[in-house]
Amino acid sequence: MNILIVDNGTTRLAEIKLLLQKDNIKTINFGRISSENIENFDLIILSGGSQFPVFGNETLYKDEIDLIKKSTKPIIGICLGFELIGYAYGAELIEIEKKENGIINLRTARSNQIFKNLPNFYVYEAHRWAIKKLPADLVELARSKDGIEVIKHRSRKLYGFQFHPEMVTEKTCGDEIFNNLLNILK
Repeated sequence: MNILIVDNGTTRLAEIKLLLQKDNIKTINFGRISSENIENFDLIILSGGSQFPVFGNETLYKDEIDLIKKSTKPIIGICLGFELIGYAYGAELIEIEKKENGIINLRTARSNQIFKNLPNFYVYEAHRWAIKKLPADLVELARSKDGIEVIKHRSRKLYGFQFHPEMVTEKTCGDEIFNNLLNILK
């Protein structure tokens, strides 16, 4: 599978690439998206990043927001990528009082193959923003005490994880959820 990672300034790019070690990967920095950049890829991953939040930086992320709205390619958003997907469709993003950082437990809201054969539902989160309510185009698949953690588009191959599937993989199932999704998208 040919995968494009749009790096939103994540400090965990190496860990994301480890999840994709059997695939052909190319990375570009956010703000460098063009139709030529994406046409040869089977999947696009929008990474996390804490440098610039979505609110107040909408013009900085304009190309990604347009990509989310218009691309026919499968897309997975991680953390900030999740927030960009939510923002693109009009979800209510709220800033939480303090940064969430650590292992949390997910509660599934809807049955989905990405949760198949999991030993537990623990994942790692590190974020300052949360989605509490979704627009009609997006479906909640799982949540935590902080808000919605996993979303998908109703009719497109568009998924988002508020948590970090690439982190603390020896103690969590985030990587297994991510790999289940990759198998579905192949």
